[in-house]
Amino acid sequence: MLNDVNERQSNLQKKLGEIIEGPVFSGIIQFLILASAVAFVLETEEVLRNKYRIYFTIVDWTFFALFTVEYILRIYAAPVKREFIFSFFGIIDLLAILPSLVLIPGFRVLRVLRFLRIFRIFKATRFILAVDRMIEALAEVKRELLALVILSSLFVYLAACGIWYFEREKQPIEFGSIPDAMWWAIVTLTTIGYGDVYPKTPGGKIFTAIVALVGVGLIAIPSGLLASVLTEARVEEELQEDEEEEDEK
Repeated sequence: MLNDVNERQSNLQKKLGEIIEGPVFSGIIQFLILASAVAFVLETEEVLRNKYRIYFTIVDWTFFALFTVEYILRIYAAPVKREFIFSFFGIIDLLAILPSLVLIPGFRVLRVLRFLRIFRIFKATRFILAVDRMIEALAEVKRELLALVILSSLFVYLAACGIWYFEREKQPIEFGSIPDAMWWAIVTLTTIGYGDVYPKTPGGKIFTAIVALVGVGLIAIPSGLLASVLTEARVEEELQEDEEEEDEK
């Protein structure tokens, strides 16, 4: 009789696992994830928060209850519960409900972690292959990227030294030291250009133009490297698929 009970429980776990991993259940969960993210964004509006505070609280606890039930069901349906709990997706599922459990002021802002559950879409085969391809591409160019990081750090240092030399007397507060000038160097080399600090001397303006041109090149290099490797990986994959189709024929 004990074996029959265990077998029925095992069958129930399998059926429950199939439902949880099925397209309908997964679609509902993805919708809830997006809805919770939208609710979190709207709650940051002071007017809406003050006017509909009670409704935001109800919605938040509803999401918490639903995600908690789903987490418990996933643990129950998991063949090896310990593996699921400490797996990547298990930890993400726990992080989705943990902020609502901890009643510490300011901690509930971490409800934004619920959106991390969107990573579950990567369980689909096509997404897994795409992620694997990106990881392989990064691995192939890791030496080049490391060299680029070192080179960029060198350029930041040189740019900070240069702008400090040109602007230290004209703007002693903004460019009074090389560490102060490094913020300008990073913003300029990355082509962001906030405009909070900028050169006012002729020499500083010319130097800034040179730094900006160098920055454009630095930004383009990693994009080109990754694009090249990803294109090669995609071409190789298509060739392999064509060979498999020909072998099947």
